[in-house]
Amino acid sequence: MTKKHNILIVDDNAKNIQLAANVLKSTDLYNIFFSTSGEKAIEQLKLRRYSLILLDINMPGLNGYETASIIKNDSNTANIPIIFLSANANKDSIRKGFEHGAEDYITKPFDELELIHRVKTHVELFNAKEQLLQEVNETRTLLEQYKIAVDAAASVSKADLSGDITYVNDKFCALTKYPREELIGKNHRIFRSPDVSNEIYKEMWETITNKKTWNGLVKNIAKDGSNYYFESTIIPIVNYNNEIVEYISIRTDITKEMELQNDIVATQEEVLQTLGELGEWRSKETGDHVNRVSLFSELLARAHGCDEENVALLKMASPMHDIGKVIIPDAILLKPGKLSDEEFELMKNHTTFGWEIFNKSKHQLLQAAALISYQHHEKWNGTGYPRGISGEDIHVFGRITAIADVFDALCHDRIYKKAWSVEDTLDFIKSQSGIAFEPELVDLLIENIDEILKIKQKYNK
Repeated sequence: MTKKHNILIVDDNAKNIQLAANVLKSTDLYNIFFSTSGEKAIEQLKLRRYSLILLDINMPGLNGYETASIIKNDSNTANIPIIFLSANANKDSIRKGFEHGAEDYITKPFDELELIHRVKTHVELFNAKEQLLQEVNETRTLLEQYKIAVDAAASVSKADLSGDITYVNDKFCALTKYPREELIGKNHRIFRSPDVSNEIYKEMWETITNKKTWNGLVKNIAKDGSNYYFESTIIPIVNYNNEIVEYISIRTDITKEMELQNDIVATQEEVLQTLGELGEWRSKETGDHVNRVSLFSELLARAHGCDEENVALLKMASPMHDIGKVIIPDAILLKPGKLSDEEFELMKNHTTFGWEIFNKSKHQLLQAAALISYQHHEKWNGTGYPRGISGEDIHVFGRITAIADVFDALCHDRIYKKAWSVEDTLDFIKSQSGIAFEPELVDLLIENIDEILKIKQKYNK
């Protein structure tokens, strides 16, 4: 059975009360109560909870405005919506009603349908607000209990509105290797690792100051200089007025798991590097080519604006750009002179072979390797191979590896040519801007040529 909401009608005219009561009773949604004066209405409000007050303005004793002011100034009744019912429909009367706390204004004689819908709207809004406030209070009560429970099981810290530490538990001290007395009053910035982007901390702060929970993986530095990793949940704690009073951070230490993962990633990178060197070895080229291409690609990807995850992915996968050459016959792969048209068509298949080697894998790294192998001979203007795609239809990994590969290949001896000078290489690459290469990448290569040449010198074998 649907709960009926209590409505109080206040009017010194009994006929007006009866008329409004009859209309609202017809909906079978409300319990109707009434008072014939402002003074009696104030007493009625002490007897039960009301979801709405219909209030006349012109009454002897306390008039409607005065009665509304008393209701709105009492914390027990301030949230109850008030609708003024009055024959005074002029602009000043309406403004004065709102100034005294009314939520709405209906002129007499009122339209029955209008009264029903206005009342229904305000009752629903009031009860929704009341329910929300109740849930907030219940949440705060539960949160206090959760804090006790979590404190016993996880690394916990609290901070004030500036991020300064106000509380740490024993597990937090063990994780950070700081004694409690050195932490209280310090800012959480003392743990920051230079390996973590400032953008992460900016996004974290914006999230929690907007009263939202932040979740993420963080790398920090302990007092002894060691690194530790944890999954963090930072919750802004709000009071009854929905104002943030503090932040609580709950951490799960995942240092061992991250160290294992880092070992796995390093192993994957080494395996792909070795495979890339194997492909170059078949071409009688030094394995340092794939290492240089990997480092050139990393530098250009970061300059191009790729996020750090994709920068790392490209760095690890780019050594696979020519892996398909392991399937190309030696007679073509090792030919010292210019390839015939037929031989060149067969050589171009190394891009497709590389794609087929890795594309069946669901692993993100091997998918990237497949894509790079497939697209690193595509050209910006669409005249490349194997598919003749152009512009940004070529994945950024393919576009970056292409220019890194050509730069390195031209600067070093190959079985079919002698090394070009850096100047001649750059002149050629500039001539291919917008043709073979993305113009922005050509500009970035030139802008970062000093760093590129440092890599070239370091791995120049």
